Amino acid sequence: GAGAWGAGGGTATLAERGGAAMDGGDWTLFEPKQKRAFVAGFLAGRGLADAERTGAADSAALRRAVDSLRGGGELRFPFGQTVYATQLDEFYWWDNHVPTPLYLALRDINGRLKGQDE
Repeated sequence: GAGAWGAGGGTATLAERGGAAMDGGDWTLFEPKQKRAFVAGFLAGRGLADAERTGAADSAALRRAVDSLRGGGELRFPFGQTVYATQLDEFYWWDNHVPTPLYLALRDINGRLKGQDE
């Protein structure tokens, strides 16, 4: 349930630990909706970061940049949220992967999906 947002990695809540501290302990406790929400937020943030690198500054320009990058297959994380969520489930199935932060797991998964080491 909703309590999973504060679970994993010790007794501190997720808000206290910060999103970058989330790892497989958190992921394995999430409900499917929470997993999709996390990945959707991650992909939105990465898309924004990619768009900002183009020099776009205002909201309209950033939106056009994201649309252009997505259309051209140039987003750093180009796959959909279902792909990444499924891959994270498989990654964290292995107990030795559980301590890996989610952002590093996503980076490694993305590199594998794109056929490159990142």
